Amino acid sequence: MQALEKNIKGFNILEVLIVLVIIGVISAAALPNFNTWKKEREIRNAAVQIKDLINNITSQVQRGHYAFVQVHIEQVNEDDEDKLIITSKGIGMDQYAENLREVENWKTQFTVRCEPDPKNGWDDDGESSNKLEVAQIEFLNVMTEFADNWGTVCFSKDGTWYSSDGYFINSDKEVVSAFWICEKISDSKKCLSNADGSPDARHTNLFEIGWSRFGNITI
Repeated sequence: MQALEKNIKGFNILEVLIVLVIIGVISAAALPNFNTWKKEREIRNAAVQIKDLINNITSQVQRGHYAFVQVHIEQVNEDDEDKLIITSKGIGMDQYAENLREVENWKTQFTVRCEPDPKNGWDDDGESSNKLEVAQIEFLNVMTEFADNWGTVCFSKDGTWYSSDGYFINSDKEVVSAFWICEKISDSKKCLSNADGSPDARHTNLFEIGWSRFGNITI
C-alpha cells in the first residue's frame, strides 16, 4: 500500500503554469476572430430583423388588413447611447378614405402623405400598439448613413401611393429606396462613404437594406 502511494504523482507548479500559458496563447489568438464573427453576426441579425419588420407590414397591406402603411427609421442619441429605432404603422380603409377626401395635398405631396405624425394619425403605431401587425425594434451601436435624422417610406396595395419623407425623399420628389446599417465605429456617428458612394473601408460589417414600391425587400 505504501509503495503504491509513493508512485502517485500530481502536477507540479511549473507544469500548471506551462498549461495556463498555452491556454492563454490560444485564447489570445482566437479572440480577434471571435470578436469579428460576433460583430458581423450582430449586424447581420439586425439587418434580418429590419427586413422581417418591413416584410410584415407590407404583407399586411397586400392582404388588405391595412390600406396604407409606413416604416419609420430614426437614429437618435439618448443618455449618451446611439440607438437605431425602426417602427411600422398602418391605417385602415376608413381613415384612408378620409385622407383621400379631406386632407389637402394628400394625393400630390409625398411629405403630406408620408409624414411621421399626420394630423389624422395612424390607426396602429408600433411604438404604442401591442398588435402583431405593427412593431418597433431598437438597436444599440448600430448606425445608418444618416445620424440624428429620420426617414419614412410608405406603401399601398398596388403601389399607387408609394412615397417617402425625411431622408428617403430626394430633391426630385423621388423615393430613396435603400439605406445602410453598420457597426458603430469610434470616430463617427454614421456609416461613412467614399466620394464615389461606396462604403468606407473601415466598415467591415455593413449591409444595405432596399425595397421596391411593391414592398419587395432585399439585403
